[in-house]
Amino acid sequence: MPGPVMREQLAKIHIALKDLAIDDDAYRALLTTQFQVKSAKDLNAQQANTLLDHFRRSGWHPKSRTRKPAASRDFIRSDRPQHRMIAGMWHELGYALPGLHARCKKQFGVSRLEWLLDHDSLHILITDLEARLKRRGLR
Repeated sequence: MPGPVMREQLAKIHIALKDLAIDDDAYRALLTTQFQVKSAKDLNAQQANTLLDHFRRSGWHPKSRTRKPAASRDFIRSDRPQHRMIAGMWHELGYALPGLHARCKKQFGVSRLEWLLDHDSLHILITDLEARLKRRGLR
């Protein structure tokens, strides 16, 4: 026997009602005629899925969640290959980008990697990251 309707299903039902602009009287009539219940809370999980399928056939398309990918925050805006190389190694080590900026601030006195332009400083950073990767067996 199917279990009770899940919260996620109830939320989807109510979103579909809003998106399809179904008034309360028509919705209650649908519940009564199709499922012999007065409220969506009284549906079981299988009935809730059937109702959601009905809404989909009626033209409802659930919107996907819009989440920013985690990597979107870990983005270096630089044309310099050394910056991209450093960011790639930093990411390969599993570190978060704010930590790289903090290291640049502490070690070299610049707030962001992109602002680190001195060749010698870039070389120091690359050499250190390569050594860390080698110690971890990643290179």
